[in-house]
Amino acid sequence: MTMITQLLINTLIIGSGYALMAMAFRLMYWVSPFFNLTLGASAALGAYLGLTFGGAAWSWPIVMLAVAVFTWALEAFIYRPVREKGASPMVLLVVSLGVYTIFESVIHLIYGPQYRTLGSALDFSKIAGIPTAQFVMVVFAIVVLVAISLLLRKTFFGKEVRAIHDSPSLSDLIGLNTGRVVMIVAGIVGAILGAYGILVGFDTGMEPTMGFHLLFKGMIAAIIGGPSILGAYLGAMILAGAENLGVWLFASQWRDTVAFVIFIAMLWLRPNGIFEKVKKQ
Repeated sequence: MTMITQLLINTLIIGSGYALMAMAFRLMYWVSPFFNLTLGASAALGAYLGLTFGGAAWSWPIVMLAVAVFTWALEAFIYRPVREKGASPMVLLVVSLGVYTIFESVIHLIYGPQYRTLGSALDFSKIAGIPTAQFVMVVFAIVVLVAISLLLRKTFFGKEVRAIHDSPSLSDLIGLNTGRVVMIVAGIVGAILGAYGILVGFDTGMEPTMGFHLLFKGMIAAIIGGPSILGAYLGAMILAGAENLGVWLFASQWRDTVAFVIFIAMLWLRPNGIFEKVKKQ
């Protein structure tokens, strides 16, 4: 296998992980526009619940449901009441930081600070030359991209989501139940992140601070890609490709540095993303 081929494969694998977080973040941001740091906690919860059940395949739907309820509950009992009191996105960001800090402390208390892994339960073989867990990550990211795109384009609920994204005030004026839409989106996002957390647990393992790192890369990918779900997916691939190129040319320690450089450059040059003109789903 040539170096270029390996670089492309690594980009697809790592980019698929970034894409799952980026698409979840972008979808949630459409109806609840603030930087919700607890989306990282949702992914981490999926990983640790997967650890609790030993990564068994039968537990995946349970974990996804549990994380969906967790994400829904945060929106219902914390963010929505604060938002209804007229809080700004900055206040909501600070609230999410506090919730994330509490979550991280609880995970640290229950599971300890050490690095954990779900082992090789999905790595008993390779598919298309890559470990099974990584193959599932790639396929799952594509499935989520297609499913969200169809949901937003082909369903009445998708039209409601797009209406809230385009004009929240007008949506309220015409009687759209924005609260119901936000709650449903929170559940969908939680289910996606629950599965993503399990896959991360199999692929790279977990530690109490993992949530922020996962969210940070997803947020950068979403900013790179622009306002659409497809843009978030493509932005994740661009970020992963740039990181892998930096590792190839320099060293693995440069991975996060490359991400920060791209993040700052995008905010300066194209704050609306590379694919800002891509038709929104």
